Amino acid sequence: MKILLTVLLFISTVTAQQFKVTDVKGNVIYRTGTSESWIELKIGAVLNSDDFISTGEKSSVQLKEIGSDITITISELSAVSISSIKKMSTDELLLALAMEDMINAPKTNGKGNSGSTAVYGDKQGKGKNTELETDDFGIRRLNGAMQLASNGLVESSVVFAKETYRKYPETRQEASYRIFFADILYEKGLYEEALGEYLDTQKLELSKDQITNVESHINSINKILLNN
Repeated sequence: MKILLTVLLFISTVTAQQFKVTDVKGNVIYRTGTSESWIELKIGAVLNSDDFISTGEKSSVQLKEIGSDITITISELSAVSISSIKKMSTDELLLALAMEDMINAPKTNGKGNSGSTAVYGDKQGKGKNTELETDDFGIRRLNGAMQLASNGLVESSVVFAKETYRKYPETRQEASYRIFFADILYEKGLYEEALGEYLDTQKLELSKDQITNVESHINSINKILLNN
């Protein structure tokens, strides 16, 4: 019942979105819904919630949400789902993170063993413009999540990053991204959520500066939690 209620609450926060493409530079492609075909994106096109965009090298796209004041620019080598381009409250962020935790909970195959449902990459389609390598799509998604943050949509950037970790497990090894999004959680005062990310990141191969950053935040969070 608790899981069902959480799912219903989460679904209630999702609304249909449409964005108009106001500027395109270089190679920008998109796919619609469940299509595997990537096609060229042009100025004036209207994108829906289930669309996905990807920018090539030295490329960018500017989008304006129809009926709202949200304008966003996505720079090069980034991939973003249109549904992720939205303002979220802290409560909505926590709800979305709870959803991700439920989805990531170990599932058994009936024999006591966990079954893997990870998706490791999207197949390339046969559209007009398919210059998208599947092996770097996860990194492009993380770049896209960072673009969301740079455009002020920090809550949705964390959700999109967490979704990327789930669908592209190899991206969890990218320490710089893990620290970036953990820092967002810390800055928003979501200390328990940030602590989990820092502790996971601590297991990765880190530079000296990254080790200092992670350890400093872990110590800071532990002091905060002990005093609460």
